[in-house]
Amino acid sequence: MKVHVEEISPIKKKVHVEVPEDHVAKEIDSFYDELKKKAKIKGFRPGKAPRSILERYFKDYTTGEVLQRLIQETFPKALSEVSCSPVAPPAFDPQELESGKPFRYAAIVEVKPEIKIEDYAGLNLEGKKEDVGDEELEERLKSLQNLHAQLKTISEPREIRTGDYVILDYDAKMDGKPLDEGKGIDVPVEVGSGRFIPTLEEKLIGLKPEDERDVDVSFPADYAYKKWAGKTVSFHVKVKEIKEKILPALDEEFAKDLGGFDSLEALKVKLREDMQKAKEMALDRHLKDQIVDQLLQKNSFEIPPSLVEDQNQALVSEAKLRLASQGMNLKDMDISEDKLREDYRAVAERQVKTYLILEKIAGQEGISVSDEEVQDRLKEISERSHQKLEAVKRYYEKNGLIPEIQAGLLSDKTLNLLLEKSHIKYL
Repeated sequence: MKVHVEEISPIKKKVHVEVPEDHVAKEIDSFYDELKKKAKIKGFRPGKAPRSILERYFKDYTTGEVLQRLIQETFPKALSEVSCSPVAPPAFDPQELESGKPFRYAAIVEVKPEIKIEDYAGLNLEGKKEDVGDEELEERLKSLQNLHAQLKTISEPREIRTGDYVILDYDAKMDGKPLDEGKGIDVPVEVGSGRFIPTLEEKLIGLKPEDERDVDVSFPADYAYKKWAGKTVSFHVKVKEIKEKILPALDEEFAKDLGGFDSLEALKVKLREDMQKAKEMALDRHLKDQIVDQLLQKNSFEIPPSLVEDQNQALVSEAKLRLASQGMNLKDMDISEDKLREDYRAVAERQVKTYLILEKIAGQEGISVSDEEVQDRLKEISERSHQKLEAVKRYYEKNGLIPEIQAGLLSDKTLNLLLEKSHIKYL
């Protein structure tokens, strides 16, 4: 078998393959032998039809099948001979297949670019080390206090105030037409929080239980829910109940109920530790983002479109899963999958280029990922998702996601090494 490679571009090659005539003839003969045993031809018993008759009836079929067999058999060997590793399925261009003649075909394949990464050690980075302040700690405590507050229905009817929780029904119209997605029954709203519809929350102040009101709300052009963006929606609201938030006391009992802490001080110590760790992780991400930015600026190269498409689709799938976990879909957001893919393209390109750079540096530095490290990561995933380890393993193996874990670990280890070798100026 003869193989040679024609370079079309740094990321695209044309692999030319020539299969010897004796191999072609052998494959054709073998196929006709198989065909003879099962072919049903009028006037001949099974297995007795001569080759000439088989060729008359099945020549085109045989040619197509043998052609495919020869490509499937020889192409992996051809790639191995020339050390070529496609990153996407090839596009084959076969020539005519004839017995007694060599069979020639070509395949256009996308490959990773040959890149040379230099000056990746000793990068200059800047970051700010921060300790958790007392005010931050108190804010965190107040947040926990709010999270564990109880809602109590007011005993005497009164007007709604900022900070009240209101249970209401509402329906919405646009241009006088009811909106199917604009209905709610027994909806809890924290007045003044801005987490529902701020303008609507403001209009609730002063109302009493059983009061009803019509409120027009003009939504900004960049509103997240695209169907309402830049539009005016009319809401009819009915107040059903007003509840007051009763905050628990920040005392020893609160600390005990929250996590079995011996004292409020012990809770504060744990909160400070967790908050400090979060700050350190944020600093670590900030520094590594600078590393990636500098590597991308220093190294410009073409990347295979197929890798970008794969990563783009992965980002779209993740977005759809996030929406599904919230009971929503792309239609609810008034956005098409094509538009989402377009929005993610630049992100996908950056991620692919970043990985190719880090993969190259990992190779130059002798960084690799062991099976044990992959198993440890799977264990982390199982613990984080509260699923059995074996179930997580089966899912990742069945869906071909183990390489994704390996790639993530390789990137993490490489960035950690680059961070160690960097010059960091702390502000």
